[in-house]
Amino acid sequence: MYLSIPPGKVFRKVDVRTDAHSEPSMKDCFVDLNDDSIIVLQDLIKDALKSHRRGGNIITLKEFTIYLKTPPNTDDSFLTYTPNHNGKHPTDVTPQVVVGKNVQKYNPAAHTKYGSFWHGALHLPPEKRLLVEQKMLAQKEDRQHIGDSPKAT
Repeated sequence: MYLSIPPGKVFRKVDVRTDAHSEPSMKDCFVDLNDDSIIVLQDLIKDALKSHRRGGNIITLKEFTIYLKTPPNTDDSFLTYTPNHNGKHPTDVTPQVVVGKNVQKYNPAAHTKYGSFWHGALHLPPEKRLLVEQKMLAQKEDRQHIGDSPKAT
């Protein structure tokens, strides 16, 4: 899953007390480095996954947004987070910060260009591009049936 990162926050594992007379336990949190405010990420994800209905891929919370499959195709940064037992325990996998555009699934409709040639997508020098276009034109003329052509089509 991917989490939107609140402005000014970083991911940390923090010792958090649930109440005054309990022992501290490690929790996954978003921590503000300026004023040391803490958002207990693990508990929010646990509650969100528990109350989430099937069908939607986005869970919007007050502090951040959870994207279950892929984040939006933007230049924004997202945290890859793998909850341990749906948020009951801190994550075992080290979260990474990724850019939304870099983790999109391959969509052939977005990448396929009909009617364009392979050499148009490459950065060829002008001499090489001219040579390729001349060879392409020669092959096109060879494929045409004009009179008795000895070349196969």
